[in-house]
Amino acid sequence: MAMGFDLHRELQKRIAVGSIGPSTARNMGPKGTIPAVRQYLATMRLDKFSVSTENDFRKELNRATTLLCKHLPEEAREHWGAARKFLNIFLRDVFYNRFLCERNGLSVIEPCLELPLDSHAAKGLRAEVGGSSLPRWKTVIGLTPKGNAEYQEFATEIANRKGTHRVHLDLLYWRAESREG
Repeated sequence: MAMGFDLHRELQKRIAVGSIGPSTARNMGPKGTIPAVRQYLATMRLDKFSVSTENDFRKELNRATTLLCKHLPEEAREHWGAARKFLNIFLRDVFYNRFLCERNGLSVIEPCLELPLDSHAAKGLRAEVGGSSLPRWKTVIGLTPKGNAEYQEFATEIANRKGTHRVHLDLLYWRAESREG
């Protein structure tokens, strides 16, 4: 069926808007951060993430993180951790969308996707057996590539124990305390 619009482009815009809202970006940048992130994600080439190895995926994710940082308002350009979180949430949501995942050949990236890190994910990981060895969590905007790598490596171990991939741990850790009781 012929359509009068680009379905995939509109889905990508919708996911960019839906995945990066005020609660996602709270305290992670000055005014203008959310529109800048959404604009970058809405136009990013998703097919570049369709790679065959985790190393290639990480290289593309690092490249995209650097580019997103440059796209942020000047006062937020040094917030590597925020840019990485925004990308990880967006890519997870794209992966969960059948249309965009199929169109861009992203079904192969599930094992490569990172756990979007924030205080909820850090608290969940630190509560797991062996999690006390992780560095103390500070803030998303204070997250460095080294700290991210340590948390991602441990998230992979936990995901393997649970029979899943690390990206899906967000479903367990995000606001877990509000589900307890």
